[in-house]
Amino acid sequence: MYLVFDVGGTFIKYALMDQKGKIYEKYKVPTPFQDGKVDDNGDEITPYTVKTEDGIAAFLEQIDIIYGKYSKEYQITGIAMSLPGQVNVNQGIVYGGGSLPYLDRVPLGNLISRRCGNVPVALENDAKCAALAEVWIGNAKDCKDACVLVFGTGIGGGIIIDRKVRHGVGMIAGEMSFLYDGLPIEDVDKIRPLEEINSKQGGELPDPCIWTQQASVQALRRKVAKAKGLKWQEVNGEDIYEMAETDPEIQDILERMYYNIAWHCCNLYITLAPEIILIGGGISAQPKFMEGIIKYTSKLRRLSYIYERMKIDLCKFGNDSNLIGALFNFLQKYDLAK
Repeated sequence: MYLVFDVGGTFIKYALMDQKGKIYEKYKVPTPFQDGKVDDNGDEITPYTVKTEDGIAAFLEQIDIIYGKYSKEYQITGIAMSLPGQVNVNQGIVYGGGSLPYLDRVPLGNLISRRCGNVPVALENDAKCAALAEVWIGNAKDCKDACVLVFGTGIGGGIIIDRKVRHGVGMIAGEMSFLYDGLPIEDVDKIRPLEEINSKQGGELPDPCIWTQQASVQALRRKVAKAKGLKWQEVNGEDIYEMAETDPEIQDILERMYYNIAWHCCNLYITLAPEIILIGGGISAQPKFMEGIIKYTSKLRRLSYIYERMKIDLCKFGNDSNLIGALFNFLQKYDLAK
């Protein structure tokens, strides 16, 4: 059996799986430092402000606890993990860390293996895992070229070319959060490194600036919270869709997000010419999310016959995409894929 993790900015999902991708058990726990605790100065401790050593220690402790739970009952053949950031698959090193910057440049694969009985470990970027799941046994299994977009704390992407995940220079291919989106020329000099901004050293990023500010779930929560005078931590995706049933202001926020995503899908289609664009992430389980994207994509496609073969669909596995793809990455790395 394999122990598979899908690490996100909000939750760590984990599952017990077999070599064919079947899930036997699946649970989730909060990602460390999402509980709103404050330090001695009264500042909130977040994944962006926690000390690196404290972040790594808490993360490894959580993984160790879960491994200990299952290793008592099952023979764990290996650990597979999907997580944010740029991942050197061969070396098991994370760069950037995405929404978990304390993992930056950490030899995480080796650290996890040492904590968990020296079992083999394989890591891969979360959105690339979603793409691997689809090309393995999902909605891109019959495609040569595809593009997968995953909407969560940020926006991830997996680009499939000739049935292989494209990593590119610096392993940044598919880091859709960083696509520029709407930044006016008047604000270009206001750009500061995100690392400084997230650690509260360098002010704010202009808005609009990059795609994650417009269409990630985190951005949606912040926009709704601002409109309703709430803290963003008090708003989740399910709340937003319930509120939208009777609140035109929230309906408008959602419609603008759908349009924005459709706009980017059209541009990605022209750039990559994939056979299919697949949409994933927890929010994709909301029927109106996909309906909205399709609605605006249909309007934008009127421009030219060049969009005639454009196809958009949901990821087959929904919230399980990253788990399945992480396992397939493990099987590929250790030459176990059939």
